Amino acid sequence: EAALRHSNGTHWGRFVRTVVEVETDEGIVGLGEMGGGGAGAELAFAGLKSYLVGHDPFDLNRMRYAICNPTASLYNNRTQLHAALEFACLDIIGKKLGVPVYQLLGGRVRDRIGFASYLFFRYADRRSGKGEVRTIDQLLEHAHALKAEHGFHAHKLKAGVFHPDYELECFRALAAEFPADTLRYDPNAALSVEEALRFGQAISDLRNDYFEDPT
Repeated sequence: EAALRHSNGTHWGRFVRTVVEVETDEGIVGLGEMGGGGAGAELAFAGLKSYLVGHDPFDLNRMRYAICNPTASLYNNRTQLHAALEFACLDIIGKKLGVPVYQLLGGRVRDRIGFASYLFFRYADRRSGKGEVRTIDQLLEHAHALKAEHGFHAHKLKAGVFHPDYELECFRALAAEFPADTLRYDPNAALSVEEALRFGQAISDLRNDYFEDPT
């Protein structure tokens, strides 16, 4: 996989997820997830084991107060850790009761959720020399490949790498190449207020879902 290019760099833990597996004494396994990861996350979850062994997964409030007491939450990342564990417990509860988790959370909102392709500018892979996305043609080729493989009808350009004028050319090229699809632009807050206003006005005629974090 080629390395990614964007305004905030690609630091360890920012583009991975930690999946948590909780097993009950009845053999039911629940899965939860949090953003980030690495050895630090693994150690953090291991440090919570004493809070959880013997805990009733149905007793969600007791677990929240045990993990996220006000003092502890000021000095660590307990909120994200708790969210992953809570969802693992919800998974367990749903399996125990034979119902999908959405029924535990008040009902289903929709039957299907659309996903967007995630288009980064990329360096070429150091080993293969392939995968570079720098030019408009390379960007369109990459978008076509993702659409062909996954059937995307929306495309998000994760940008803030090149001059906004060039990224505007790229964005409008995507719009012309996929006229029936919707578009999203996210420069990772790399634009000035003036640049953001100019960019937003220049794409106001396109099928945009949203303009994310311009400044």
